[in-house]
Amino acid sequence: MALPGAALLGVAAPAQAEAAPKRILSGWMPYWMTTQSQPQGITSVVQNADLFVDVSPFWYSATAKAGGGVQVQVNPNFKNASTNIPWAMGQLRAAGVTVLPAIADASGKGRMAATLADPTQRAAHIAELVAMVMANGYNGLDLDYEGFAFSDGSASWPSTQPNWTAFVQELSAALHAQGKLLSVTIPSPCDTRNRCGGQSGYWVYNLPAIAQVADRVRIMAYDFSVQGIGPIAPIGWVTAITQYATSVMDPAKLQLGVPTYGRAWTKKNSNGSFVLSGNCPNRNGSASERRAWGELTDRASFTSADAPKVLTRAGVPETAVTWDAQAQESWVEYDKPVTWTDGAGATQTCTARRITWFVGPDGVLARTQLIGTYGLNAAAFWTIGGENPAQWPLLRSYAQSLAPATATVAITAPPSVVSGQAATIQGSVLVNGAPGAGVPVVLQFAPQGSGDFVDLQTGTTGPDGAVTFQVVLPASGVLRITSAATDTAPAGISTESTVAVGSTVTTRLRTDTVTRGGTIKVRVIVRPPAKQQKVLLQRLTRDGSWERVSSAKVNAKGRVLLSGTAPDGKGRYTYRVVAPGGNGISEGISPTFNVRVRR
Repeated sequence: MALPGAALLGVAAPAQAEAAPKRILSGWMPYWMTTQSQPQGITSVVQNADLFVDVSPFWYSATAKAGGGVQVQVNPNFKNASTNIPWAMGQLRAAGVTVLPAIADASGKGRMAATLADPTQRAAHIAELVAMVMANGYNGLDLDYEGFAFSDGSASWPSTQPNWTAFVQELSAALHAQGKLLSVTIPSPCDTRNRCGGQSGYWVYNLPAIAQVADRVRIMAYDFSVQGIGPIAPIGWVTAITQYATSVMDPAKLQLGVPTYGRAWTKKNSNGSFVLSGNCPNRNGSASERRAWGELTDRASFTSADAPKVLTRAGVPETAVTWDAQAQESWVEYDKPVTWTDGAGATQTCTARRITWFVGPDGVLARTQLIGTYGLNAAAFWTIGGENPAQWPLLRSYAQSLAPATATVAITAPPSVVSGQAATIQGSVLVNGAPGAGVPVVLQFAPQGSGDFVDLQTGTTGPDGAVTFQVVLPASGVLRITSAATDTAPAGISTESTVAVGSTVTTRLRTDTVTRGGTIKVRVIVRPPAKQQKVLLQRLTRDGSWERVSSAKVNAKGRVLLSGTAPDGKGRYTYRVVAPGGNGISEGISPTFNVRVRR
């Protein structure tokens, strides 16, 4: 695993879309960034939890065990792990994040290879790993066994590879039996000349075979330049890794390692000597000289969070940073002065010519965009917690662009309408939160209690995503609007809106003046007509309620002459005619009318 990294200092973020982002990120959190006093890794994940497929805190190591084999332990350098791990897990669980703690191989040269070669010790190691996952409620684990590649030497690979493959197969089966996930982290299967597969790259890890059983395979597509000056992860090499990996495994399992760090080297002359100027120390001199020599010539690594300080201390303005289009990384060359004290106690100054390469937010985005190109599972960052915050808006915008398009259809309808009169129904379509223009839509209707929808009208949304229908409803029921699938959006459907259709009741008095106890006669027409529908003549009382006077049934044309007896007292009285609801039509009420009763 590479050292933490740097990023470009100031990148303008595009406006965020409203679409929910696709989960496209993963990565590792160093244990020192998962504590209550230094929570950078936890904070980054929690604040961007909707972007993450999973995360792996580096909490555990496989160490050599007395008598042979290995044992799983909390990293001995992780202080206060007993309180920090539960705290961190509480934060991650509350954010809904899948946690696959990483297990580093710290057993020493050849120990892990020997353990895996012994079926008994291998089985014991598998049992211990599964027990660790189960005891802590993790979602699985991530194997980061780099000793084969960087300690054991390639001469051991022919014998190690089959044992490693069997180990991954057996561990995967054991974890899956418990409903847990297995992630495997490996170095690049391609060499620095873009030769992949066969005996190229770190072939000991047997990518095609382990990818068949692992849930995730993370390839550390970085550390292209380590001892010599150069890019961290040139995009051509990263692309070659991706193309090869996706040719031998399911791309949906591949998580591409993306660096968020930088390195600085001191430039060398053609004869291999460092480019230094001024009064420079002796590398084998006094303690002051040896310290100064190391500061002048040592390779340095730094995180994105520290990038501004690194360049500021070196007096390098951001405008001096160069974007290398071929590598898709940033670099800068500058002078670094270092003071030291000579044997006479005098202060001397030596200046080193330094070159820094780093992957900033724009470089992180360029590598993350390979997800969409090749259908990968995620970009896995080393590290989460040391990144430049300027990367997050860029990544969120990209994740939103990959999210499946969504169509949100809305409907607005009046709760009640009068039978025979056109009702105004309004609708709208949003595609990923933006107005969906030119989308074909259909207004559908289901009679009350039916659930069987029929098409009433069709339409097309305007530039603002809106559409309006004018429709005469046949009866009370439920309305909804459906939108058709287009090249940019799936089909959609609105919620259902209930609309009551009421009768229209019209009246005409024979005479508006009658004697006490006389007969009031009213011609009534009800629409829609329903033979034998009852209608009621009602009178308004002094307390504001309506009392029934008489009733009758309409004929097939909805007509009837309704009669009622006038009150004994003289005066002006208010009446109305009511047609109770039925057959999908709600109650209809006529306008009120007045009758004068005389002596």
